[in-house]
Amino acid sequence: MSEELIVERAGVQSLVVAAPRWGHRHEAVAWCGAFDRRAYDDAHAILGNEDDAAAIEIAYGNACVRFTSARTFALAGADADARLDEEPIAAYRAIEARAGSRLRFGLPRDGARTILAIAGGIAVPSVLGSRSTDLRSGFGGFQGRALRDGDRLPLAARGGQLPRAREAVKRDARFRVVRERIHCRDAAAFTELCSRPWRASPQSDRMGVRCDGEPIRGERREIATLAVFPGTIQLPPNGFPIVLGVDAQTTGGYPVIASILDEDLWKLGELRLGEEITFTPVQSIDLNADLGEGSADDAELLEIVTSANIACGGHAGDERSMRETVRAALRCGVAIGAHPSYPDREGFGRRAMEFRSESIVAFVTEQIAALARIAREEGASLTHVKPHGALYNRSAVDVDTANAVAGAVAGFDRNLALVGLAGTLSTERARAFGLRTVEELFADRRYRNDGGLVARGEPGALIESTEEAADQAIALARSGRGESICLHGDGANAVNFARSVRQRLLEAGFVLHSAASLDG
Repeated sequence: MSEELIVERAGVQSLVVAAPRWGHRHEAVAWCGAFDRRAYDDAHAILGNEDDAAAIEIAYGNACVRFTSARTFALAGADADARLDEEPIAAYRAIEARAGSRLRFGLPRDGARTILAIAGGIAVPSVLGSRSTDLRSGFGGFQGRALRDGDRLPLAARGGQLPRAREAVKRDARFRVVRERIHCRDAAAFTELCSRPWRASPQSDRMGVRCDGEPIRGERREIATLAVFPGTIQLPPNGFPIVLGVDAQTTGGYPVIASILDEDLWKLGELRLGEEITFTPVQSIDLNADLGEGSADDAELLEIVTSANIACGGHAGDERSMRETVRAALRCGVAIGAHPSYPDREGFGRRAMEFRSESIVAFVTEQIAALARIAREEGASLTHVKPHGALYNRSAVDVDTANAVAGAVAGFDRNLALVGLAGTLSTERARAFGLRTVEELFADRRYRNDGGLVARGEPGALIESTEEAADQAIALARSGRGESICLHGDGANAVNFARSVRQRLLEAGFVLHSAASLDG
């Protein structure tokens, strides 16, 4: 006889959840998964389950399940006055249920969603790499839907990992946010978001938390459709912000004014309807590095930066190096971008070259496409494009080159951000093409009085002192002139240099956040 868990009362909304469905947003597939990921991870850790085991997420309590066989289980998340055979039980500990035992949930005393994890997990098939329910698309989980009274859920074999202790974390409804400067140029809208409290609207669900309160006056417009992610804060024309949840759509046409820090996303799943919400601004900066160029330091640099610009065949890089770097970036959670250049492998893309605009469009497009194909095959998608070397420098000062590069990016994918030297033609022309832009700064290069970079061939162009570079990085980040700082990966002391700059920025109170990905 198979072991099952019988749903006697499903409550408001109970569903099978597991790890997110990573790597398919470019195919319009949402992440889904547990809305309170912290509670999901904790419950499975207590039981020694696999990291992607399926559990049950119970929203707003008032549910009941019955065990057909003896099993160990654990609860985490909202305290819903749980009782096993009418005896009160505690969350965040392993508990033994007998065959025939009933587990009842009352109304949550605090929070909104409780995770019920069972040793071994719920035995449902993996679809597109996850056992989570996608309610909107109707697949995954248990029959692609929310649970109903009378459902019989098969249980998997018990897990073999060692249990790990977990403690409940006191929650609040305060969310740290970073302003999305890329396509929200109205700073007043972000200021309004953070200047007053909001309340979670009764219209909120797993797709998004709608905020009630005094509407924001700025940014009343729609924009070209762009990629969005859980934690993205959109501003529709009515002025009431929407914080996207784990079931959120993959693209949207409302202005994005901010993003919640990844560390705070779990709290969205525990918001109670009508609960007061506040948003707190934090200073953020992106750290990017040019990778896949043959350096032995790439793996260590990927542990330090938040964005990777991957050489895609022009000055360096081939099929193997691109694939290896994409895989490594995925493992480290680093945003992936293309790093096209003049077709100049002999000169490493640093020699000035003359090309007609249509030729620039052709080779830039070809290089982006090569990396995009590999990323897609590895379950990833590109977030940005940063030209390399002489092409980067020329696009900063020459309008025809800037137009050609921006035109190539826009023609390939308008959701990509273009990274360029802060305050130059490169980003100015990119915005004219309707692209998102990332204004880039340099920790290890000296600047001229006019804001341009001192040419590499001039004396003192490169900053070799780690302390001086870190000081410059902090000053640049505080200046507000750009969103990303480049850490070159081809120097003799690249890793120690990058690690020192990162540590100094963290000590100065900055949050490291990819400027192009919009995913935190």
